[in-house]
Amino acid sequence: MRITYPPLKRLVLLLALALLMTMLPQAVAEGGFQAVVAVEGMKVYAQAKPHDVLTTLPKGTVVTVQTWAGKAALITVNGITGVAKVSEMTRSAATAAPTATPAPAANRTMMTSQVTRVYRRPSTASQYVTLQAGVAVQVLSVNGNYAQVSQNGKVGYMLYSHLTDSATPAASASIPVVTLVEAQIYENANYSGQAVTVRKGYKLILLAVDGEVAMVTRNGMIGYLPVACLKKDSSPEATQALSEAQAKANPFAKDSNEYIIFNFLMNEMKLNRAATMGVMANMYWESAYKAVIDGDGGTSYGLCQWHAGRKTRLINWCTENGLDYNSVEGQLKFLQYELPNFYPSVDNYIRQVENTADGAYDAAYYFCFNFEAPANRTAQSTKRGNYARDTLFPKK
Repeated sequence: MRITYPPLKRLVLLLALALLMTMLPQAVAEGGFQAVVAVEGMKVYAQAKPHDVLTTLPKGTVVTVQTWAGKAALITVNGITGVAKVSEMTRSAATAAPTATPAPAANRTMMTSQVTRVYRRPSTASQYVTLQAGVAVQVLSVNGNYAQVSQNGKVGYMLYSHLTDSATPAASASIPVVTLVEAQIYENANYSGQAVTVRKGYKLILLAVDGEVAMVTRNGMIGYLPVACLKKDSSPEATQALSEAQAKANPFAKDSNEYIIFNFLMNEMKLNRAATMGVMANMYWESAYKAVIDGDGGTSYGLCQWHAGRKTRLINWCTENGLDYNSVEGQLKFLQYELPNFYPSVDNYIRQVENTADGAYDAAYYFCFNFEAPANRTAQSTKRGNYARDTLFPKK
């Protein structure tokens, strides 16, 4: 699309551009580095008359500066080479020296390093959706500045420079850290965008490290600063917080029934890890974590193999509360209702077990003996207690 200016304004603009272009061959500064668009809608002009607008770039777009002099820079972006205003760009601190961009292997998982846009086509003029920093995407291919990515089954294009290798996390769990000096935390991984200044000794959680750049969070906000500004927080409260975070970590495959059950028992029912594994040990032996499964000749059903009248109660309660009794979610919500209302002693017992491997054994044994009540109670309760203690609780 060509932008038309009033005659006088257009003349002034063209004269200014022509003057800037004549300056480029003289005393130009070294280029070959990356810069970040600092304004919304930065215009890139053609090198030759009539200096039409070639494209308009959104704030945050990474461009390559070929040469610059005075107020004008010769840049390349998305396969286009043109002239832009120096004042509308900032040099990327994270990529101050030219570096080669390795093409990733097909179907490689990477992570967005900043708030970015995913376009329908490889063009900033295309429709787009916005992704937050720290979102995992599947990189399908890379062509020039653009990566073709897939996220939640949808395919689009984004700037490859806005991705970081998610295969290099800081650790298997988030690490409490503190700042060694007063530091600035930036919105984007290339130290651009809004920034806040934090004092020395400011407590953060380190999420990942990419080269010299650290991704950190506090109060749900994600930002970036140099790794050299941080050290591990070894205070007792930080150690305790890390221990609690690791204890809550879900060790099961994401989106599996086990994953859903673990999250519900821990986060919705507020059981500790030992009690959670004790209940799950019983579900494993009763149903192998399957919600749609019959037992005892069709008289028992579901995750806990609710029997006879209890099966009827499951179906009726889920129906009355708008839940599907065949679903994992419906059955877990029924369990949350049934325990305190029909088995309060079981509910109280499993909530008081120690959060240890032996606590997992006790929870599994008691839950089996008093809630499931299978044939051969003692032998079954012992078997499930052993499974909770020796197999489930140690899972990492």
